[in-house]
Amino acid sequence: MKKTVCIICGNQVKGLEVQDDYFLESVRWFKRNVTKNLQGNRLVVCEADYPKYKADRKRFESRQHLYLALGTMFVILSLFVAPRLTTLVVALPIGVLLYLLPFLNYTPKININIKKQHTQ
Repeated sequence: MKKTVCIICGNQVKGLEVQDDYFLESVRWFKRNVTKNLQGNRLVVCEADYPKYKADRKRFESRQHLYLALGTMFVILSLFVAPRLTTLVVALPIGVLLYLLPFLNYTPKININIKKQHTQ
């Protein structure tokens, strides 16, 4: 049986299960294949850390939207100023990098179905 570990405090506790997504699967793939250090824990958020989780998730989502908008505006303005293929080749990777910046402070979603079962 897998241990349940809180993503905020790191303690082994019961809580609301974190939803698996492409980012977590990528991290697990990297740990399994590259570092050979996959622990196989089930990730949760404990009741005590839920307010901090909620604030962290909100901050992640707002930064993700902000950086996506900034990256898009950068690419569009770059093409407007210098409409060449080389501009696109340079501006597009910078736009993608801006989109990826919020993932430095990634906070995954909580699985909604488990949250509803837990509160009933």
